[in-house]
Amino acid sequence: MPTVLHGLVALRRASASGPIAISILLLMKVRCTRTLYSYGVQLYSYAVRGVKPVPKIFFIYDGAMISRTSNPALSRDRIIEAACAFADVHGAEALSMRKLGTELGAGTMSLYNYVQNKEDIQDGMIDYVFSSVPFPDGDSDWKAAIREITISVMDRFTVHPWVVSLLMVRKHFGPGSMAFMERVLAIFTDAGFSDEDTHHAWQMLASHTSGYAFQQVAGPGPMDKKVANHDAMLEEIDDAFPHVARMAPLMAGCDYRSEFAFGLDIIIDGLASRLAE
Repeated sequence: MPTVLHGLVALRRASASGPIAISILLLMKVRCTRTLYSYGVQLYSYAVRGVKPVPKIFFIYDGAMISRTSNPALSRDRIIEAACAFADVHGAEALSMRKLGTELGAGTMSLYNYVQNKEDIQDGMIDYVFSSVPFPDGDSDWKAAIREITISVMDRFTVHPWVVSLLMVRKHFGPGSMAFMERVLAIFTDAGFSDEDTHHAWQMLASHTSGYAFQQVAGPGPMDKKVANHDAMLEEIDDAFPHVARMAPLMAGCDYRSEFAFGLDIIIDGLASRLAE
């Protein structure tokens, strides 16, 4: 370990003990370079006044110590928001700490003052999406509330399509995601559903929403008119698969939003029937 770094560690430890410990260390000039000695004087002045030192990042280069204060414009929230905006345009897979630093006009290493790593940012991005889902007022009945919330989630997944892929690889739920889950589960519980049926309801709604969101991200299916050789394919299957051929025009004109709403109504009606038993 370089001598200057030894001195830095010693000064940091001394600063925790107060001005006397720092002054003794400075008087002894143990392992002090001129730059380190100046830093010790600064720490001493802070300690005398009872002021906590300004956070600094120290770099050792050719024996010289350079300090840089943290970027006051940065924060965890701002980093997460910038990551979401970047992913909206370029996709989550293109996100990197270096690119995010460039977007924020900050050094890559400065981001680590606020986030642990890229995975921490990804968890924050998922949290950001679920935290933005609005909830209806308390006067709504459970069916209207669940329908409104689920459609709102689908809207968020449409605006931020990358969240579907992140949900498949990241299993950590942050406070925003947990708060969302808590409120949805409370709606079912307050409506009179058992814990087991509440669990089933949550799983059905989650699967239905993420499934349709994934289809939107994946693009047109084999029956879509945009697919190359669509008409030729229908002619080939006409005799062998008459039901498929008959339904092909409807499948080709599939509107994900209306299909999603149709399925959601069936789920809610089924849950209402279950509750009435």
